[in-house]
Amino acid sequence: MTTTHSLINQLIQLQELVVASMQKKVSQPTARLDELNKSIAALGADLPQQVKSHFNRLIQKHPEAIVPVANELCTGCGMGLTKSMIQAVHKADGLIRCPNCARFLYFPQQLIARDRVSRSYGEARKTGISRFTSPELMMVGLKGATSAEVLAEMCTRMADEGFVKDGEHLLDLALQREAIISTAVDNGLAFPHVRGVEGGGLSMAVGIHKKGVKFGGPGRTLSRIFFFVVIPTATSAFYLKLIAGLSKTFREKEVSESLLACNTEDELWKALIKATKKSFK
Repeated sequence: MTTTHSLINQLIQLQELVVASMQKKVSQPTARLDELNKSIAALGADLPQQVKSHFNRLIQKHPEAIVPVANELCTGCGMGLTKSMIQAVHKADGLIRCPNCARFLYFPQQLIARDRVSRSYGEARKTGISRFTSPELMMVGLKGATSAEVLAEMCTRMADEGFVKDGEHLLDLALQREAIISTAVDNGLAFPHVRGVEGGGLSMAVGIHKKGVKFGGPGRTLSRIFFFVVIPTATSAFYLKLIAGLSKTFREKEVSESLLACNTEDELWKALIKATKKSFK
């Protein structure tokens, strides 16, 4: 008999596969997804019909059909939950849905946390790509020889600059995501990411690896430009638009070369702003 815990884990895994498929479609429109689609079908085949139908309806509206509870809130819509509902989710006696957005709820063992950042009084509103990244998250000297080493460098920078509280846990989750299917695409680009972060907004580090590193992408292509994104649950839908815009922009060789030619983090920041000016208003 399937326990609620195993059913929740199955739904989380299924969601990760579905979102991976969405990401591949927007970042690499010509990619073949046969194996990924087979895995999605196989994982969803033995779900209870009622659960499967509701999951499919939810996932058609947004990338999150099952979301964690954090700070007594549904992280999908932000609605406050009653103590009795939180206790029910924690005990996992049955599948619980948010009364507002109808997403399935689960209690995570651990969430990647970051401080909530609010705009200071009088501070100019950020525009374009600067809404999601900052000069402190530019990295021109990635040196890792493997995908894990590159991700470790970027996770460390995220933690050092205060964008997350636990760089090692962030790395674990990033590697788990890469194990599902590589986030590398053609043209030397890669879009590693971690979803389900607690607090703050979507944040992106941009890294350049001059020599390139094998990141598990198509063929023998080496990845040289990395867009590493930390994504709160509530911004998951926008993440796909961000990836689509970045992929379209840097698919052009001379545009991607403008980033690769940078030798300082200040140069990388200015090149990124210039390259994305039309893509992100």
